Amino acid sequence: MPRTLTRRTVLKLGLASTALAACAPALPATRPAAAPAAAEVAAPVAVTAATEVELAQAMAGAAQALLAALDDTQRAKATYAFDDAERVRWHWTTPRNFPRNGLPLTEMSAEQKTLAHALLAVSVASAGYTKALAIMALQSDLGNDPELYYVTLFGTPGEGAWGWRWEGHHLSRHFTVVDGQVVMTPFFLGAWPTVNGAGERAMPREEDAALELVTSLGAPAIFQENTLTRHVTQNDARVQPLDPVGVEFAAMTDAQQQLVVEIVETYLAAMPPFMAAAQRARIDAAGLDAIRFGWAGPLELRRPTYYRLQGPTFLLEHDKSRNGGTHIHSVWRDFERDFGMGGA
Repeated sequence: MPRTLTRRTVLKLGLASTALAACAPALPATRPAAAPAAAEVAAPVAVTAATEVELAQAMAGAAQALLAALDDTQRAKATYAFDDAERVRWHWTTPRNFPRNGLPLTEMSAEQKTLAHALLAVSVASAGYTKALAIMALQSDLGNDPELYYVTLFGTPGEGAWGWRWEGHHLSRHFTVVDGQVVMTPFFLGAWPTVNGAGERAMPREEDAALELVTSLGAPAIFQENTLTRHVTQNDARVQPLDPVGVEFAAMTDAQQQLVVEIVETYLAAMPPFMAAAQRARIDAAGLDAIRFGWAGPLELRRPTYYRLQGPTFLLEHDKSRNGGTHIHSVWRDFERDFGMGGA
């Protein structure tokens, strides 16, 4: 029978803890000089807000504290008007390839970094914060600075419509508050390498659950024998649904549907629980049976592959086509609400 993404279903399947575990790998112990730097500034904390109003207030308070700690030059660099085009100018590549605007952690004092991390930590689930630290830590494997991430604020925190962004290589998190409601899309999570020198993986279930699913579904799910060269959607402010490919949720077995639920939950676990629940409710209301899973590439973990899950309201792309299948790009888009432009 078709499943829904209600909290009851998730708990029954035992997927909530799986998703959280997948989003919270231990920080690599083999990079003591650079990788743990972010963790030393602020340890992962649990989200205490239980409603959107509380979350909006907590984010506003943390943002105000950060702004108060900046000098005039830093504050001017970090802030834009809410309606500035910069708010929807975004990317996931390195700052070298796509220059960022905002204030990078590298230009902050220790106190300011603590406040910046406090803003990120209060805006996401503890698993989402740990996931962000793990992605940032992987920059050390590439010879990049794990603190070259930019904090940018739009509008006046706590007054009218406002938002903020945390962005750098392989991590782009956007938070928009409109009429007291919070929007957290789009969001981008990436990883390169997929396995670090200590054998730890930043995005394990995002890879494994999808491979298990396509192996079970077989040929009907594979819309292309070779992987794509990149994810289809790029850094546009708004995106439209892609061509329907693969297998519909309604046509899957119970076990296959469980894997779809797990993939979705793994990504939603980066959000505060009540925000994830709201996303699940919207997915359910739009029609869970209409979600499609499509795969491109071989059925091997360490090979270049691509998959996507698409429903009436959302698109999840997971692209591992680069660097011999060791380089992940994944993005969650909301067709109606990205950047809060369709209303919260």
